[in-house]
Parts: sequence; structure tokens; C-alpha cells
Amino acid sequence: MAELKELMPELPTTPIDPPLEVVAAGGNLMLCHEKVHVNLEIVTAAGPLHMSNIECLVLEEPEEELLLGKLTLQSIGVDLDGVFEQLAQQHINAAEAEADDIPSNHVDLCGATDEGEVDELLHSLVDEAMDAGFEPTMADDLRQLVLDYSDVFRVRLGHDAAADVQPLEVRLEGGAQPYRSGVRRYPEAQRQFLREYVRELESAGLVERNTQSRWACPALPVAKRGTDECRITIDYRPVNRLTVPLAGASLNLAVVTESVRGSYGFGAFDFHKGFWQMPLHPNSREIFSFVTEDGVFTPTRVPQGASDSAVHFQAQMNDVLKDLLFRSVFVWIDDVLLYARTAGEYLENLSAFFAILRQRKLKLNARKCKLFAKRVKWCGKVIDGEGVEHDPERLAALQQMPLLPTGAALQHFLCALNWLRDSMVDYARTTAPLQEKLERVMQSRGCRKAQLSGAILEWSDDEADAFRKTLEMVERLCKLAFPDKGATVCMFSDASLTGYALVLTQVRNWQDGVSVEEQQHELLICRGGLFKNAQKNWSIVEKEGYPIVKAFGDLDYMLVRDKGFHVYCDHSNLIQMFSPDKEVKQHVKGKLQRWALKLVGCRYVIHHIAGESNLWADIISRWGQPASPEAMEPLAVKRVTTRSSQTLSELRPLQDDEFTWPTRSEIVRVQQQHKDDAPDGVVETSDGIQLDGKLWLPSKAKALLKRLFMVAHCGPQGHRGVNVMVELLERRFVLAKVRPTVTRFINQCLLCKHVKGGLVIQRNWTVDRAVAQRNECLHLDYLYLGESYGATKYVLVLKDELTHYCELVAADAADSQTAVVAILDWNKRFGAPPAWMSDKGSHFKNEVVELLAERLGASHQFAPVCTPWINGTVERVNRDILQVLRVMLLESRLDTRNWVYLLPIIQANLNHTPVFSLGNCAPVELFTGLPAASALDIVAAPTERVLRDLPMDKDELREAVDELRRSLHGLHRTVRVAGSNSRLQGNKLLVRWVGPFQVTKALPHSFLIRHLLTGVEYDVHGSRLKFYHDADLDETAEIREHVSFQGIVLEVRGIVSHRFNVTSGELELLVAWRGLQDVENSWEPAHSIKRDVPTLVSQYAVAHELSELL
Repeated sequence: MAELKELMPELPTTPIDPPLEVVAAGGNLMLCHEKVHVNLEIVTAAGPLHMSNIECLVLEEPEEELLLGKLTLQSIGVDLDGVFEQLAQQHINAAEAEADDIPSNHVDLCGATDEGEVDELLHSLVDEAMDAGFEPTMADDLRQLVLDYSDVFRVRLGHDAAADVQPLEVRLEGGAQPYRSGVRRYPEAQRQFLREYVRELESAGLVERNTQSRWACPALPVAKRGTDECRITIDYRPVNRLTVPLAGASLNLAVVTESVRGSYGFGAFDFHKGFWQMPLHPNSREIFSFVTEDGVFTPTRVPQGASDSAVHFQAQMNDVLKDLLFRSVFVWIDDVLLYARTAGEYLENLSAFFAILRQRKLKLNARKCKLFAKRVKWCGKVIDGEGVEHDPERLAALQQMPLLPTGAALQHFLCALNWLRDSMVDYARTTAPLQEKLERVMQSRGCRKAQLSGAILEWSDDEADAFRKTLEMVERLCKLAFPDKGATVCMFSDASLTGYALVLTQVRNWQDGVSVEEQQHELLICRGGLFKNAQKNWSIVEKEGYPIVKAFGDLDYMLVRDKGFHVYCDHSNLIQMFSPDKEVKQHVKGKLQRWALKLVGCRYVIHHIAGESNLWADIISRWGQPASPEAMEPLAVKRVTTRSSQTLSELRPLQDDEFTWPTRSEIVRVQQQHKDDAPDGVVETSDGIQLDGKLWLPSKAKALLKRLFMVAHCGPQGHRGVNVMVELLERRFVLAKVRPTVTRFINQCLLCKHVKGGLVIQRNWTVDRAVAQRNECLHLDYLYLGESYGATKYVLVLKDELTHYCELVAADAADSQTAVVAILDWNKRFGAPPAWMSDKGSHFKNEVVELLAERLGASHQFAPVCTPWINGTVERVNRDILQVLRVMLLESRLDTRNWVYLLPIIQANLNHTPVFSLGNCAPVELFTGLPAASALDIVAAPTERVLRDLPMDKDELREAVDELRRSLHGLHRTVRVAGSNSRLQGNKLLVRWVGPFQVTKALPHSFLIRHLLTGVEYDVHGSRLKFYHDADLDETAEIREHVSFQGIVLEVRGIVSHRFNVTSGELELLVAWRGLQDVENSWEPAHSIKRDVPTLVSQYAVAHELSELL
């Protein structure tokens, strides 16, 4: 500040009161007592920038520099984050700075070859080769060889003749017209550079002045990064658009590099100004003329930037080195890789290579060659005798990337990653979020880099996490081994709904008796991709088989081998391609069989891995995936239960002798215990603490709430859904967070798991009709419920459309007589509905029903055939009937033939249950005006009446109930025989879900589950499982009994004995069941067992001479 005042004595300063505390870049705190306004001039990348009247803070600490804040820099367009990102990309862009367009240093362009300087560099190359490990005994031979061929090395491009190769001749498209560019305006420095540079090119014979040229492209001087020097480039884009491109072949580096496997060493050579050594055909020179302010000049050598230049150069190098190509030499345009298996062979190959260069007048750059190394950088990769890996310097630049600020930076980043994808396990699925983000940006801004540069990116947490995982994947990049013809090749694949991944490995020394995951694998290549567009709709079989078929097509150069290879997958994936299942659609069958044709010509062995070993996870972790944290040793916690303790039934609590019905007095007592937690506005009366006339339930009274929930959910309530239970509770009680609490309770109900949910997505059940009054439209339908203990098989459902009120009428058959009587009963109680709706069955569409409709003045409408959704309102209640019936039969442990006796309870349940679409009103409330009853009414009713206990002997009552249960069990014993399978199929009243089962292992695409009683394991898909409990489920006797009641199909292991039952008057067999112990053998009716296993019964009858069974 003192120096500034010496320059400007009249500079005013403004005091700051109170002083302002600021944070410097290093985190130091500074106090500012004054500020000043000055004019600043800042030198930026765009040039000097003048800023007027900028407020600056005066620091007390002595500072020799002016500090600019981040906000100030952002105001002038300087983004510090972008600057740091550019610094991280310097290594990536370094190759662009070394582009060999046209000689960049005109001072060194033309001049005689300095033999002394070349010899000095060659001696240095030999010394470096010896340090790199070349055979010491052959050091003199190597040095002498290099010096003998010193004439093929250059440090400058002098007046050398063009190489002895075929000149480039360009063919123009038909009707092409010459392109002529005007003279562009250049700054003085660039004008001077162009003038001197072109004169030296002309004196070297590389260009000629052409005053008759019809073609002229503009010359563009470009400043070299970080220097004051320039390079010249020619804009040949107009000419390239008129050129018929050459057809040429380039190396597939993934295929050819395996030839260097086991090499002793390598040499990397670079041609000196390679394109300027290639001759240009006289017929094509004029086309590539360029113009400066000094005139038009025509090149005599191949210009870099023409569309045919690189293809022509590669073709000529392939021709020049054809005797060495793929045996000891690789060439990629002007970069040559020399290799050999021994030191002596290397000298021979090197001598042959130099001899060809001398013969063809080709020159090498002495400064850019590497005479010998055990591992070399070539074409952006590091190669040694064992494999290929990417340049660590380039990877380090990628690993330091911050979150990318623009769409252009993200595009550049993904392009750089794509070069590395063959070494990345599961690349496609890992980078999918980044690719999707880029595609969204390109849809709105365009695909060009200039368009994406202005697209500022905002990163969500998921996207930032995907970016972090991608950088971690770059850090764990894998080295690719060279294929060995004697090794065992293994292919592993993995597919998901969104994409697939594939890993190809080899094992040099296969150890018999050792599992595949324990072998010493070497990575050959990684492939993967995403399922896009129509592929997303493929079946599981197609998605599983696609990566295998694609690998057979893309990686045939590795898979076609004498010993064949091994495919580790689920065998069902491949067998579905050769023999599709009957359920596979016809067009999918055709595709699978076409895929199968691609596999026919390959030699492979399939190893079935149906989940017994999670090979994919093992393969992923083998190549550098982060290891999972070490798990702590599990702590065993044992629960001790005394004999006197009783556990309340979790499945059928209302039928448990130990269940205590909640009462109002108990609620009042619990309220007093948690009185401090009562919400504002409550009123305390003798009948308890109330809010808006409802009883308040404390949230901490877990035991009471659980019993109340059981009353509201189980028994006659029919295990209905969350909305129903919430409405029943909220009508009578006040409970905080009632919906999430009820949801957790229902999710733990095992019986609900059996009957609710499915794989079918429910759609609208009916079409909208204008119905304004109750009893305006009556819907009718017959629902088949199966066999009962009488002749009854059907139930006639009558439902009012507006209020959902329904009646259920049991029927022996679907006939018109039952329908007419039911309609007349409805009419005598509620009146005649003016409209009826039913299907076109003969039980509805007949003369009797038509006559009844005419007498009652009703319009009978019919739903078309095979369109049940037209009469969807009654179809919807049919589904509710089946669901409530299933769960009540299961809860009451009744046989399915007892459904007739439950119909009145089902009807009451449906009519008294609040419905969300009716404004949480019950159908009976809207149709009859009567209140909806609930089991909770007993709990919530005020205690105005005097209650008295009736004398009752509980022991006698319990004994009577047990006797009744035994009688029913004996009466219906044959119904529950586990050996019969026929009754388990096609019964509507059987539960949809059976269990619970114990999950024993998670396979890649399925699960192994174990039956709790038989111990039999099943392999099922995840979509066929519904979660019930964690692994710490206590398998109580009640749960085991519940499982046994679900109609287990057991296999007969043998017949042990026989007897004649005097009570039943029939012969019985003592049956041993497979999977059960001998103590669980049971006596079964002989005729029933004979029907199920006739061969086994006949063998037993013959052995024991039982003529009754023959």
C-alpha cells in the first residue's frame, strides 16, 4: 500500500468499521481495516483485461502480490475448477502438442546432416540399451551395427531424396471443381514466420512455387503450446470432401500383439518427419497447393492432413517391411516396434530392419528412437513379453480428474475411457450413468465439442458416486496377458436386466482336482455392453445367451483353438438356444436357433454353474475389486425359555387360549401410565383420556397395540389391507403415526403373505357408467368355489354398483332358478333395481329371467363374451371373496370343503369393511344407513352397562372343544392326507403362496430354499419368493404345524405294516414317508394309498398275502 501511495499520493482510502475478517487461500485469517478503489489490468489467456473501479481490501500483513478472490475471477469468466480440470488433462492432451503436422522449427528444417551429433546420440542409445538389460557379451556387436547404419538416422530433415516407395496419387470424385481460398490476414509475427518457413521449404525442394495452380487451400500458423514457436497447418478439408478415399488395412492391435508373447526385448523406432519422406505423384500435387500472401505453393511430398495420407503411409510401410511384418516387426503408420525372442535374434532382426531402411531411403529420428528395452511404450500402451497394459502416466492424469464441469469435458473423459475398456471388468455397466448423463446433454445441446463446452453440468449424488467408481476402476486397471496356445481358456459371463459383462481368461498350468476359482488365471480381455431399445424387452433366456453368442463372434481369434475352451455358465442358457422350451414364443425360437448356428463351429466344453459357486463375484474380485471389510466374528445369543412360559400364537391369536381380549378398562389403565405423552387438547373423563370423542392410545403401549391390531385385522375382519385397518382404528381411537405402524404390523402377518399379492398387475376392472342412486344397477355373477360337503359348488354374487353392497347365495349349480329366487329376495328387502348386468350364460340369458325382468320393469344388460371387465365391479368383489375365504380357511385350519359355512361371515366382512373409493365408508352404511360393525366396538364402547361374570368351567369347555376338534379331524381325515396330489391342483381356495421356506443359498439368478419339515431343497426364481422374516426366525411348533397343514405332497418311502380299523370298518396301512423319520409314520386308508402308489401296494400285498389289496 505504501508503494501504491508513492505512485498515487492522492489515492483515497475508506476505513472499515468494524474490521472485516477474511480468509486467505492458505486458510490464514486476516483483518482488513481499510479498502480502496483502483483500476486493474490483468493478463489472462485471452489477453490483457482492464477492470475499472475495483474495490480492494488493504491487508495488514505484508504481501508482495495482489490477491484476487474467487468471486472476482468468476465475474470475468475465469473458472478455477475448470483450470484445475485442464491441468489434470495436460497429460492426455500432450500427444496433441507433439503432432507431426509439418516441421515446426524452421531453423532446423534445412541443413546438412550433422554426423557428429548423430554418432553421439547413437552411442547414447546403445548405452541406454545396455542399462535396459541387453546381453552384455553382445554390446560391441550392437554398437558396431548401429554405427554402420548411422546414415539411416537424422536429427534434421535435410536435402534427402524421397523414399523409394510408390507415390501417392489421389483420385477426385466425378465433377469435382477446384477449390481456391483467398489470402487470409495474419499478424506481423505470423507473416514473418510464414515467409521464412515457406522459403526454406522451397529451397529444400519440398514445395514449389506454382503460379498456374487452380487449387489453393489456406495455410494456418498455430502457436505451439507453452512456447513462442509456431507450426504450420494446412486446412485440407475442402479437398478431402472431393477425394475418393483409398481402401487400406490397419493393424488390429488386440490381435497382432499376441505375436510378441515371450519376447526377449523390444525396440521402438520413429520415422523422422515421416510424411515428408513420402513422394507425391505429379498428377496429385496441384490439388494440395496452399496459399500465403507470398503466393501459391505446391508440395512435392505427401502432406499430413489429407484424407489418404495416413492410409497411404501405412500401406507403403506394410509393403516395405513385408518380409519382417508380424515375425519381428509391427508398424503403425510411422511408429515401428521391433522384437525378438533372444539377443542374437534381436541383432539379426535389427540388421535386417536397418538394411531395408537404407535400401528404401527411409530415415529414423535419432532423438525419438529406443534401441532396446524389456518393456516399451508403443501406441499408448506398455508392452512386454507377458502382456499389454496402459501407460501409467495417462492413467494418472485420469485418476486426478475432479467432477467434470462441462459436457465437453465429460465427452472427452468417456472417449479416453473407451480406449481402456478392454482392460476394465464390467466397464459398460459401471459407466452407464455417465453415458446416460452425456446423452441427455447431447440431446439438448448437440454432439459437437464446441456445443458441449457451454453445457454446465450439475452432478447428483448417484452420478457423483458413479464417477467415483469409474475412477476407482481406472486405478484398478488390469494387465492383459498374451494368449498361449497351450493354455486352458475360460469364459465367464454375467447378464442383468440392463446389461452384460464377459471375462476371458487363461490358465497356463491347469491343476486337476482344483476348482476353477482356485486356478491361476491370467486376464485375456474384458467385454461388456448395455441392453438398449428393443433389447431391454428381451426375455431372460435371450439376455443370458446374448453375451456368449457375441463373444463367439467378436473373440473368435482367441476362441478358435485346437484345445477348445471352457464356458462357465448356467447350462440352461445354452440348451435353450439349441432346444427352446415350448413356452418360448415363435419369433424368439427363430432368433435362438440362429444364434445356435454361430456356436456349431466352435469347440467348447460347458461347465454348469447353477449357483453352487458364485464364480462371477470371484472373477470380479480377482482383478482388483475392493475387498469387503473384514466381518467380525458372529456373536451367538441364545434365548432360554422356561417350561412355564407361554408364547401367544402369532398365526391364530384370536383362537389361542392365552389371548386376552383388550378392554376399555385396560386402555384407561395404560393411558394413566403414559399420561405425560398425551397430545394437546385431550379431555380426561372417567371413561379414559379422549380427543374429539375418541380414545387416545399411547404409542409406547406396544403389547396393548399389538392385541388391538390383532382384533382389527384377524378373525372376522378377514385380514384386509392397510386402508381398511387404518379406517377402523381411526374411527374409534387416536394414535400417532397410525398408518406406518399398521403397515409394519401387516407386513409381519404370515397368513397375509399366503393370499395377497402376485405377479399380475391389476388394471381397471370395469368401464365407467353414470350411476347416481343406490339400488340403481344390480350386478350378478356365479363364482365357482369347488367341492363342499354337500352338493353346493357355486356362489351367486349380487352387488349394487354404486354402494358395493353385496349378497352371497350358495348354489348347487349355476342355474336360472337360483338367480330368480335371489333377485326376488333382493326385491322384497330393498326394492327392484331398474337395471341388471350379467354375463351371457344360459343361467342368466333365458326365458325365465327375461320374464322376471319384464314383470319387475328392469332392463337386463349383458356383457359380451370373453370381456369380464365390462362387468368388472362384480369381478372385483369375486377376487375379495376368494382372498378372504382363503385366509379364513387357513386361519381356522378348516378344509376347503367348509367354505359354505363361512359365506355369512364373508358377506358381513365385505359389507362392513370401509372402502377407500367410497370415502372410507362401508357399503352397509351407504346402502342401508346402518352403522358398520367391527370387533373393535366391544373394546371402544363406553362402560355404561354393568358387566357380570357368568359361571363357567374353563376346563370342561376346553375339553369339549378338544373333543370337537378330534371329531372333525377324524371326519375329514382323508381330505388332509398328504399323499394325495390331485386335490392340490386347480382349487381356487388353496392359498397362492406356501411356506415359509428357509433360504439356504443365493445363486446368481435364483435361490435355493429348504422345506421346514421335509428338508427338501428347491431351486426357485426370485420373483417366486416373498420375504417374511430374517434368518433368526424361531421355528416354533406352531409354524411347523402351520407348514404341515398347507397340503404337503410327500413321497411314500415304504409300507411298514397293516391293520383292520374296527371303528371305520376298513383296512389301513402304516406308511413311511420320504423325508420324515420313522416316528412320524402314519396309518392311512388302504384304498387311498393304493390309488396313489398302486405298484408299491401290490408288492406289499403279494409279500403278505393280502387278497383284499390285489
